Amino acid sequence: MWPSRVKRVLKDRWLGLCVGMWMQACGGISYAFSLYSGDLKHTLGYNQEMIDGLGSAKDIGGNVGIISGLLIDLTSAWFVLLVGGLLHFCFYFLLFLSATGRITPSYWQMCGIIMLGTNGATWFNTAVLVTCMRNFPADRGVVVGLLKGFIGLSGAIFTQVYTAMYAPYTGPFLLLCATVPPLVAVVSMIVIQPVEAPRRKDESDKSKFSFLYIIGIALAFYLMAVILVQDAFIVSKTVSRLFMTVMLVILLLPGLIPLSAGAHHKGYTALPTEATSVNSPGADRGAPKHSLTERKPLLQHKGSSSIDVPVRKTDRFPDKSRSLDTPSKATLKLGHDHTLLQATSTQDYWLLFFAMGCGTGSGLTAINNLAQMAESLGSRSVGAFVALVSVWNFLGRMGSGYVSEYYMKQYATPRPVFLFCVQAVMACAHLLFASSVPTMLYLASILVGLAHGAHWTLMVATSSELFGLKYFGALYNTLSISATVGSYILSVKLAGYMYDQQVASLKAAAVAAGEVLNGPIRCVGPQCFRSTFLLMACVCGMGCLALTRLIARTRKVYRDMYKVQQAKDMLAKGNSSEHSPLISSHELHEEDAPSDSPVMKGSSISDVQRHRHTAPSRLDSE
Repeated sequence: MWPSRVKRVLKDRWLGLCVGMWMQACGGISYAFSLYSGDLKHTLGYNQEMIDGLGSAKDIGGNVGIISGLLIDLTSAWFVLLVGGLLHFCFYFLLFLSATGRITPSYWQMCGIIMLGTNGATWFNTAVLVTCMRNFPADRGVVVGLLKGFIGLSGAIFTQVYTAMYAPYTGPFLLLCATVPPLVAVVSMIVIQPVEAPRRKDESDKSKFSFLYIIGIALAFYLMAVILVQDAFIVSKTVSRLFMTVMLVILLLPGLIPLSAGAHHKGYTALPTEATSVNSPGADRGAPKHSLTERKPLLQHKGSSSIDVPVRKTDRFPDKSRSLDTPSKATLKLGHDHTLLQATSTQDYWLLFFAMGCGTGSGLTAINNLAQMAESLGSRSVGAFVALVSVWNFLGRMGSGYVSEYYMKQYATPRPVFLFCVQAVMACAHLLFASSVPTMLYLASILVGLAHGAHWTLMVATSSELFGLKYFGALYNTLSISATVGSYILSVKLAGYMYDQQVASLKAAAVAAGEVLNGPIRCVGPQCFRSTFLLMACVCGMGCLALTRLIARTRKVYRDMYKVQQAKDMLAKGNSSEHSPLISSHELHEEDAPSDSPVMKGSSISDVQRHRHTAPSRLDSE
């Protein structure tokens, strides 16, 4: 009994999601860069521009995952996880050796070490994200919010481990960072695999997602409470270890879902290679043929009854070989599967790319300079700032997925509208940093974490809806490059340069006054970063303009894409005589949404029925 139950649990898509959340919780260690960047600066004798260069190398490694994006479609999730684990262990171990003085790499070698070490996280992220989105095609916004959210929470989790076990020594902490994620990746290689989703949505899915959201929110607020206690009071190592133990227990609670589901297995089937669509062409090969003039049950109630809708007698696919096997020669519309080349030839792709570069690039610049900014203002709460950013990064990632999914399904609100909102929040955070009031750093850290995390969830969901899931691995990882480009320009060429200019002016003033300089000069005062954050607020304003254009271009796409869902919901309730305000009466049985849209992927409509009721479009072979 036990072997069969274990086998069923290992094939459960919910186990893959839960282990994926743990994998993602190990994939955001790069957000803890501020914990050891100060030690690297003083140990290796780097100036601020060089530290910002290391931060940019970290961001390049953590966001450029084109190779993993291509390989996930050519190989399998376990292979991508294996490569990511090897990269992460080898180069984080070299980082540990460098930080402890066992090896002395040059500056450029150090940049390469940290870049390749953090690049392992992109392999983890690609394998987990793509596989879980394909396993939950009808709930992609919620799934993305959970998975991307735990990446944001990773920094706070490892900060607590550092505080409880290693502070103030960063060397052993880096050794922990080198070993734990690869061990979790080994477990992930076993359970994260493509699984055929059920044809009919399970009613218990909503409660399971709610349970995962409750755990995530509870963990986030628990960490925030611990952070505030540790910042306000002197906490002993024993109490810190107790805090860490409770955190780890909460982190393991999602495992209750697949364990309980093992006794009530739904019969999911593990696929041999990559995940295929629920409504694949082969799904109806054994179905009997019907006349085009008869009435077909389009949508099923929760019970056994069905709703009959009339089928048009006109054959909308006269040339079946062309319409089913090859894409139309007409211009490919948004909402269909795009290759990387097709997506990059659209204006919408580059508007999204530019907006992401403005928002996430400026956010990463603020996160990478938290330690130096706090030091310049005389604050010793660097750990609190890092943990606050991480906690609210998680809440932003998870909350934006849930809220945007709700408004999009209820009101057909374009997801770029929410991107516009979080870009404006990011601009406000930069203005708070520019005020240089020490107490405002707490609120600014919260807003930066919230907006930065929300950007990633919304970008993933938006790009998958506009350009499809078939080539999503490559599309996602090329869009992620925007964060690296923005971070390099704003961090190295702006923040680092302007900080060193301030240090140079202070040094010149000290020499002119005849003062003897002992050691490196540090910039102290609000002038160190004020100009930088004012300029980054303006950059976010430019991102808002780009998103305004993207909203105007995609509003009709979202309207058309989701009126199918609204029609299906009303038919399921038996209100076929009523229709949605988004749908005209003659469109009720003849929707004009793309056949490979998220709604059609998640519905129970077969491919044969779908092609009889939709306009000619490319067949989604995912």
